[in-house]
Amino acid sequence: MKIPTPALTVSAVLVAALTAMSSTAAAAPSQRPAAVSAQRPAAPLQAPASALGPQGKVIIDTDMGQLNDDAAAMFMLRNADPRNVLGVTIVAGNTWSEEGTAYALRQLEIVGERRIPVVVGAGEPLNASRAATLPAEEKLFGNVEYMGAFSRKRPESYLKLASTPYGGYPKGRPSREAAADFIVDQVKKNPGEVTLFVLGPATNIALAVKTHPEIVPLVKEVIYMGGAIDIPGNTSPAAEFNWWFDPEAIKMTIRTPFKRQTVVPNDIAERVFYTKKEYDRIVAGPETPLKKMYKDLHGPRFERNPQSSSFVWDALTAGIYLNPAIATKVEERYLDIDDNFGPDYGRAIGYGESRRRSFGDPGNFPAGTQKVRILFDIDRDAFWNLYIDLMRR
Repeated sequence: MKIPTPALTVSAVLVAALTAMSSTAAAAPSQRPAAVSAQRPAAPLQAPASALGPQGKVIIDTDMGQLNDDAAAMFMLRNADPRNVLGVTIVAGNTWSEEGTAYALRQLEIVGERRIPVVVGAGEPLNASRAATLPAEEKLFGNVEYMGAFSRKRPESYLKLASTPYGGYPKGRPSREAAADFIVDQVKKNPGEVTLFVLGPATNIALAVKTHPEIVPLVKEVIYMGGAIDIPGNTSPAAEFNWWFDPEAIKMTIRTPFKRQTVVPNDIAERVFYTKKEYDRIVAGPETPLKKMYKDLHGPRFERNPQSSSFVWDALTAGIYLNPAIATKVEERYLDIDDNFGPDYGRAIGYGESRRRSFGDPGNFPAGTQKVRILFDIDRDAFWNLYIDLMRR
């Protein structure tokens, strides 16, 4: 499926953009399943009377899994006010785009949500040789702890995965539109209202802003889950997974002069723990489709080991959006990404206020870097109260 552009093809635009950067990588055209019929929306749901958060529309760009952190963020935003979720766009990262498409469609169906479109996006990183260089990357720069989709073969279709999704294959179909086009169209239809949640690699957002830069001033905010700012990486010794998977894309995106960019890095994401205490609060009381999903997918782990815990990464982005008071420590820094093939490939590089005071004018930062807001701490009780309330609706 080709993404139309005003004058250039996506491939041409990407090659030009990447050549202008310091990276030696080449751009790759995104791959996606064959076109299928658009999902027909059902009647819109009514928002809960106690819906939280600022007024505004959201697009959830995600490498979706089965009731993983991306799904939790999606359900939080949807349950707070389903009318504000314009769509879920799928990108390769933790899962291949075919897997993410099936998981997003089916999980929304399980909770009775057929209004929100699921839109297929980039199936590969921008760097055409990304997968081919992984063996050398491990030998030269240190062990890669987690490779996400790269650790298994890419499926040929969202209806032909290696294993059947929870609840079976989806009955609905993804939108015919490509994710980058969907993002552009929705931002133009809702100028100044749309917040982009970038919960996986930023490939779809990079495609959108490089092919249609006119949308940049129309975006209300971009909220990322990604990066390791003041700590080591969790995939390579230097880099957090989302930004390691497609460093070229996140560099394009984080350097784009959006009005407001907020980063939720591993610095805080790996200090908030989901335990049996929170699980028990979620599943208590009358069963709902979402509670049953928690019981079926999370319950066995806590039965095997009641002391088990995990991180909630992407759910934090929804938490601070819906209730900004949850954020207790936020710093502004100029942020860049190392996209040179080497031991720091994918590393987030932050330049803080102390550097500004020492070196003077912000022009001393690398050319093109933007000032972003970085979350370093939260009110955990407030976050969990919000998370659990939304999951129980």
